[in-house]
Amino acid sequence: MNKVTPPLFQHKWLIMSLMLNLVLTALIVFIGGYKTNFFNRNLARYGLVELNPKQRRDYYCIKGWNNSFAKLGVDFDVVFFGNSITAGSDFREYFPEVSICNLGYPGDEIDGMILRIPAIQGVHPKKLFVMAGINGLKQMSEEVFKDIYKSLIMALKDSLPGTQIYLQSILPVNNTDFKEAYVDNGKIEKANNIIKDLANKNGCDYINLYDLYVRDGQMPKELSRDGLHLRPEAYSIWAEAIRPYMR
Repeated sequence: MNKVTPPLFQHKWLIMSLMLNLVLTALIVFIGGYKTNFFNRNLARYGLVELNPKQRRDYYCIKGWNNSFAKLGVDFDVVFFGNSITAGSDFREYFPEVSICNLGYPGDEIDGMILRIPAIQGVHPKKLFVMAGINGLKQMSEEVFKDIYKSLIMALKDSLPGTQIYLQSILPVNNTDFKEAYVDNGKIEKANNIIKDLANKNGCDYINLYDLYVRDGQMPKELSRDGLHLRPEAYSIWAEAIRPYMR
């Protein structure tokens, strides 16, 4: 005769199995987060902890590139400094008479840009066009954003006393026609007001690109490939906006 497992025992075994899986999953997530410094990086976004630069995964890569730029022995008229939106540009097409260095780093946040300032020093630009702030903005309070952006300005001015600094607004995003929900454009406008105020207080020129790209409260679909990044032809709007400053 076959023995029948009591239903209560079956339920207990199922519950224990689920609990064990949950514990193992939590342990894996914790170890992974600890190894990649995921928790500290996200807490730093909220201004809850101060991140040690050496805890960044790209710290030694940045140091290496800073070293390379310092030893290039090449000077540029203009540097464009920012994240993937800057990286996607090629303003040489619009200003062939100007020597241009593109220091756009996809995914970079303001704290990472501060670490990359020695790379700018290495090429001694006369003018610096900065676009920063979209990455991490969704998680930041206005106070944290203001503090970290101010730190960026102070570091740039201290490190590049002979360079004219232009602070460019954050571009609008499209949260309607694309699947991924980015930060709300209302928050971007508030961040841009902070950037403008900091520019005025610290002797930097402010360039409002946001108003040139926004339409009906969004980045037009035809100008962006994913709601955040510009299509190549859309950089012509940006180029015309900065043309008076490139002379």
